[in-house]
Amino acid sequence: MSRNKIALVAGVAALALVGVAAAARGKQVAKRVLAHWNTWRRSSIGKADPPFSHLGASQVGYGPSMLKQFTSARRFGSFQVVVESSGAVAFAGGPPARVVHTELLGDVGTVFVGDFTALAAPGRYHIVTDDGQVSFPFDIGIDLFDGPVRAVQRAFYYQRAFTAIAAPYAQGPWVHASDAGKAPPGVKMGWHDAGDYSIYSATLGNALFWLLEAYSDFAPTSDDTNIPESGNGVPDLLDEARWGLEWLMSVREPSGGFRNTTCQEHYGRYGTNAPEDVPPYKNGEVGTIATARAVANLAYAAALFRGHDGPFADRCLQSARAGYAYLKAHSSENTDGPTCAAYRFDGDADIGRQARMFAAAGMLLATSEPRFRDDFEKSYVELDYEPNYGHLHGLAAQLYLRAPGGAPARKAAIRELLRQFADRSREDGDHHPFRLTSHGQWGSIGAGFTRTGLYSIKRCLEDPAGAARDCEQALANVHYTFGANYLQFSYVSGLPGVTRGRTHAFHHWLATLRAEPYCFPGMVAGGPNAKPEPNDASFPHAWPIPIWGYWGDPAFPRQTDTPRDGRFTDNDSWSTNEVAIDWQGSALYSLYFAQWMAKRPAH
Repeated sequence: MSRNKIALVAGVAALALVGVAAAARGKQVAKRVLAHWNTWRRSSIGKADPPFSHLGASQVGYGPSMLKQFTSARRFGSFQVVVESSGAVAFAGGPPARVVHTELLGDVGTVFVGDFTALAAPGRYHIVTDDGQVSFPFDIGIDLFDGPVRAVQRAFYYQRAFTAIAAPYAQGPWVHASDAGKAPPGVKMGWHDAGDYSIYSATLGNALFWLLEAYSDFAPTSDDTNIPESGNGVPDLLDEARWGLEWLMSVREPSGGFRNTTCQEHYGRYGTNAPEDVPPYKNGEVGTIATARAVANLAYAAALFRGHDGPFADRCLQSARAGYAYLKAHSSENTDGPTCAAYRFDGDADIGRQARMFAAAGMLLATSEPRFRDDFEKSYVELDYEPNYGHLHGLAAQLYLRAPGGAPARKAAIRELLRQFADRSREDGDHHPFRLTSHGQWGSIGAGFTRTGLYSIKRCLEDPAGAARDCEQALANVHYTFGANYLQFSYVSGLPGVTRGRTHAFHHWLATLRAEPYCFPGMVAGGPNAKPEPNDASFPHAWPIPIWGYWGDPAFPRQTDTPRDGRFTDNDSWSTNEVAIDWQGSALYSLYFAQWMAKRPAH
């Protein structure tokens, strides 16, 4: 090549590099401009009211015979409960009934609790203290939890995988086309785990347990919640549970083992991921931990579906038996596959034992065969107080207590331990400014419901009068979720009558749909997190939509010294404002309990 040609080529290459550099600088400038513009727009919407600017009370309300209390940041001398429509005083109260010292609310080191339990007349009210503090409105009545139960249960429909979400069942703009063509061969149904699209046996299994447990304890008969199966003669709660059970049976391999996930490994930019357009799903691996979870829930379902659909109950039990045989053939393993590794417990012997304990309890309940009682004892792990999505021994204990073939001595020991945990739950509540019995963690709202669901509610159901304080503790978690909290915020979306409720979420297909309202009703938020994740950050330059995470959102400014109960943002934060079906399930169970309590006559 001649020198001239070499020089020409070099010159063109240099110009190209300059062009590339200029384009890169241009993109950086464009990003900065976009970030400034989006941040300015976000700032212009105004910040939320300061925390604790209202009295802390439920925005849904209270059953007539329930304990009714509110929390104030300031000492008050007296208060009134006022009829919302007329302004008439329905109840007059005196000074605080309790004073609670706390380190959870930053500068607010002491709170003052008022009591208006004596007010039982149905109506809509608000509270006013003598120094001018006001609560948001709330209702008193026997039916006020019917709507929240329906909404939180129907939220499972919107999380269904491998189907269209469409009118008329959506009852709003929250629709998408079917993603069934993206499923691996033979895989069907199941629920998207959270704001992502993957399906995990860990969270699906926990959700299934709570749906089945709600049916066992409260026997709802409603067959009219407007899901596709409504009107088929089977309670809609069981129809929804079946959607999860069918996924379990579809991921069982000929070996008898169950896969741990059906998942999406990669996503496009946030706001561009429609369910029908994502890449094909991947199968996870067969593992003993996923198999044990599946065995327990399928066996439990076999017992419950027997009176509604005998052939389906037979299928569930047949699959459970095959899975149990797989566990026996792999007795030394504690396996949980690596594909889409969220919720993975591979090699964890303690979780493995808990899972086998859960499986044995389910099989004992479904069959009463003594060998499963013996296996339960071999795998027994002593219960502990802390709920965790990986901990299955608490769920196993509840199934064992239901099993006629369980050993009386073991049942007595379990009941005693559960009573001790119920006592600890009350102690936690007594020291919390809003009586919440949960520790800050990812999914703190669901963790609180799991704790009271396993301990407080069970004790209450055994003896509602004698265990009244346990009943009240379980309800306190419900009231906290509906607004009796530091932010005076309902952590559930779309509930009628709620003044300040969840309106946003980290959620891939809703972000892509960009419907208005954004959230479908009944979505339960994760809630305040003791340690918000450092990478749960805002990206105001993100395209096609800005992402407002926990850190860096001018509408929800949060710092490292933000009080624990203030660590929530109603935006795209996945560490505080994601939906997940495991805590959706425990929340639904507690709401069925609240509904039951509201309808109980006063004693």
